Amino acid sequence: MLRRGFIPSKKTLQIITLNLNLYKKKGWVQTNVEEESNEKFKFLLSMLDFFDKRKLQFSGQFYAGLLFEGARLGGLEKRIASLISMSKTDPSQLDVHIGLDEIDRKAKRPVSWIEILEKYSQYRDSLDEIDLPAVRVKTTEREIRQVLVAERGVSYAQRRERRSKSQTAATR
Repeated sequence: MLRRGFIPSKKTLQIITLNLNLYKKKGWVQTNVEEESNEKFKFLLSMLDFFDKRKLQFSGQFYAGLLFEGARLGGLEKRIASLISMSKTDPSQLDVHIGLDEIDRKAKRPVSWIEILEKYSQYRDSLDEIDLPAVRVKTTEREIRQVLVAERGVSYAQRRERRSKSQTAATR
């Protein structure tokens, strides 16, 4: 479907997220022991790259599912999901750059999300030198809470603040 240039509808993205079981209910015990593979995550990243190439927006539900899967896998996938959440743009805002920012943006090398996953060891120390793909999320009022919970799950900064607060309290 994507290779032929078709644009998936919101309903198609809902079906994809439901069939990949990205939203698991609390207390749900998995009967089949699924090996921890990142094939779902790779598929979701390829979808993300497709949307970026065509400069398309996608639903908050799809975005949240991608972040939940990255957080569930942990490690490298969680780090990439964190980068995805940081590169999210607000589609309602105009993409206007003034001054040196435009020059800096052109000097950076563009990469895809799949490329970042496969060659992360090369990019880890030079993330400032690459241009992360834009993530255009269109969030409805119903999806805001889901998106915020997903972003919190892949955020590294909040955990550092909690540790520093607890260490400060312990030293008092």
